[in-house]
Amino acid sequence: MSGTPATALDFPGEVVTQAHVRYVALPGVAGPLALVTLDNGLDHTRPSTFGPAGLRSLLAAADEIEAHTPAVSAVAVTGKPFIFSVGADLAFRSSLRDPEAARAGIHAIGELGHAALRRIGEGHFGGRKVPTFALVNGAAMGGGLEVALHCDYRALSSDVTALALPEVFLGLLPGWGGTQLLPNLVGADRAVTIAIENPLNQNRMLRAAQAFALGLADVLLEPADFLEEALRWAARVIRGEIDPAAARAPVRRGAVWA
Repeated sequence: MSGTPATALDFPGEVVTQAHVRYVALPGVAGPLALVTLDNGLDHTRPSTFGPAGLRSLLAAADEIEAHTPAVSAVAVTGKPFIFSVGADLAFRSSLRDPEAARAGIHAIGELGHAALRRIGEGHFGGRKVPTFALVNGAAMGGGLEVALHCDYRALSSDVTALALPEVFLGLLPGWGGTQLLPNLVGADRAVTIAIENPLNQNRMLRAAQAFALGLADVLLEPADFLEEALRWAARVIRGEIDPAAARAPVRRGAVWA
């Protein structure tokens, strides 16, 4: 089961980001890769966000993948053209006028987001752990970048110009795991730069090459055939030909960490 929090959330004004699943055969890999595409059905001028229905769609995608026969070899998440995901739907927060309703609603969508992102990122499908990949083809901000951080491996298109955790610029905190996942990936110093210094410096965004240099991604690929190349790269990881995790810089956990 999806483990959806019991609190019912309803936002009639939500532009719903659907999590579409298709199954891709990879050479030399037993079982298909489940490719989840996040898409709100609009063009790049209306980026995909996560409201309650969008998060429930992501959980439903996980349920579909769990039930698929044959069992999947891996799960990958990507976005519509030019957009991976820009995170939580802030219009949902703005719709909560009453203080008590606001507190309950923010708490509930926080729980729902954790459930959905964790379900995809942990990769427990078909009774076993499978590798999970974020194929970041476009802008990834806030909860969108947290989706990528939840995954085991990250491929990044070299033309992406907006990667960030901008929450503190908005008076918020990264609420779906970013405060823990980011420093455990890139270290405390770099995490402070990405999650605090950049947003407080006129909401500065990272470009792909900068994000790759900071350790946010395992591979940087050209945009022209990004998805095809990213799937080829994922197949090499699944077959055990390469180990991106072994190439990551070790995280220092001394005085700076404390």
